[in-house]
Amino acid sequence: MKTSHIIVFGLLLAGCASVHHAAWLNGEQAGAAAMQLANSKAFTLYHRQPFIDGPAAQRVAGHWLWRVRQGYGQGDIEATVELAMDGSTNSVQLQLFDSRELLLYRQREMP
Repeated sequence: MKTSHIIVFGLLLAGCASVHHAAWLNGEQAGAAAMQLANSKAFTLYHRQPFIDGPAAQRVAGHWLWRVRQGYGQGDIEATVELAMDGSTNSVQLQLFDSRELLLYRQREMP
């Protein structure tokens, strides 16, 4: 009786332990997904989608990293997107560099 319970329990565990393998992206696919995420965030923040072309994502320490800088207005906007190997989003960061602030700073520093 105990043996039959152990066998049934073992079969149930084996059925629950099926392994799901997610499909991994290649660098070009990860780059395209990252660009779409960066444009979505840029649209939310700045009402623009400045990234129209970009490099493939680079595989770094077991995840995808996509970083690109694009001219934007009076400066640049830089996107850094990290994705898991299966394409799920780890982080999307945008940084705006405004050259007008740098020019004003330099003018104040000049004698």
